[in-house]
Amino acid sequence: MSETEQFVIDYLEGRVDSETFIERLKTDPSIEDWLQSIVPEGKLGHFETIYHDDGTWSQRTGPYDVRHMIDTVLERGSNLAKHLNLFSAISGLWKEAFPDRKINFDTSISDKFNFFLRACPDYLYSQTIEESGIFEKLLEELPKEWSKPKRIKEFKRRLKEMFFVEGQKYPRWAQESEWPLSPTGKPTKFLGQKSFCGGEVVKYRFLDMDTGKEIEVVQAY
Repeated sequence: MSETEQFVIDYLEGRVDSETFIERLKTDPSIEDWLQSIVPEGKLGHFETIYHDDGTWSQRTGPYDVRHMIDTVLERGSNLAKHLNLFSAISGLWKEAFPDRKINFDTSISDKFNFFLRACPDYLYSQTIEESGIFEKLLEELPKEWSKPKRIKEFKRRLKEMFFVEGQKYPRWAQESEWPLSPTGKPTKFLGQKSFCGGEVVKYRFLDMDTGKEIEVVQAY
């Protein structure tokens, strides 16, 4: 077994974390080359979306390309979503290439993603907050011996307290949540929102609790 193959296995079984894997993936072409070498013959990949004049759309397909897969997965979404999508793509490729080889696939990324999905209110789950590490730090503070429902309930309580959410006073976002952090990376307090342009544009106001300065976020439908 090559060192590259072992490295991929260590990633799939959780001995190598996603950050380390992605960093090496960017600098070590042997990993991409090895992954491409195990692509089953005839496997197709999906490429750009084609929009037709009649309003329908389709996707161009072609031979599966690992580089295109990596670029597509890592170009959008939060860090956790990128990590989950990359792991899913590579573990799926492994299963197709080696259906009879048994390895213990790591579930920590999907477990964490699903926990946040259930525990974090939509109005608070912004990419800025997720990438700040606030969610992960809060999760680590919860006793692991607690049941999942208890951890979810306590996570929600502490998160709302951290972001000064009282009752039903939280933003109703026109698009995805963009709850901001202060310039120093601390939680801000939601003050209110106001619609303009016939309700098509919404301005959201937040307070930097350290400086007393307001932060504005504008979204449009």
